[in-house]
Amino acid sequence: MRVALGQLDMVWEDREASITKAGQMIKEAAESGCDVIVFPEMSFVGFSMDVDKIAETEGASETEERMKALARKYKIAIAYGWVTGKGKKKGKNRFRFLDDKGKCLGDYVKIHPFTYGGEAEHYEKGEHIVVFSYKGREIALFICYDLRFPEIFQIASKRAEVIFVIANWPASRITQWEVLLRARAIETQSYVVGVNCVGDRDNHYSGCSMAVDCMGNILGKIASKEGILVCDLEDRARHLREKFNIKSDRRQDLYQRLEQA
Repeated sequence: MRVALGQLDMVWEDREASITKAGQMIKEAAESGCDVIVFPEMSFVGFSMDVDKIAETEGASETEERMKALARKYKIAIAYGWVTGKGKKKGKNRFRFLDDKGKCLGDYVKIHPFTYGGEAEHYEKGEHIVVFSYKGREIALFICYDLRFPEIFQIASKRAEVIFVIANWPASRITQWEVLLRARAIETQSYVVGVNCVGDRDNHYSGCSMAVDCMGNILGKIASKEGILVCDLEDRARHLREKFNIKSDRRQDLYQRLEQA
């Protein structure tokens, strides 16, 4: 699977301007033979707490219609972050995957809003892990702060062999981003693709979007600039899991008893 990491310098709370920039990146990814392009968290507005300003309506999303059209035009899958909940007490921070015909294969709601940054005051907690099939691969979706919670990655990787993580991860903690992406790949024996943003809005973002293979090796990284990074994800995760079956040694029943003790 050839994946484009769309490291976007989104225009703050300006969906139209950001989508215009993203359209050029989608075109470039398609011309590079990519199967999918992945954009950062809250892809076209930035990490905003102004839910009423940036939220869209499920079933009547301008972003979805634009992304569907671009997916069909360039024959490429598009994975992007968006927000719903306009007029409600709290919004939902979401991650949607459209296939190359514009069909939604997965729409994940962030399980762990970032309490330290105030996100939990404005966004609901998701309740479900999302895993789906595309191009013969099993894919899971997560968002930013989720990366600090390995339990959900273990659950997802019972089926998923490729995990996409989108983020607005600030430069001040970028070392943790890189270490956690590699750790999640190693411990789940999965390909992990982390797509961050770049630029200055509510914070300073240095990007460092990267793809990591199922052994923890970095396949490619892009830092400190807007652009796409193209990486090929080979089909090695299944073979590795069969040869070196870490999951068979996990003692889930014991872990649950210790957690409850």
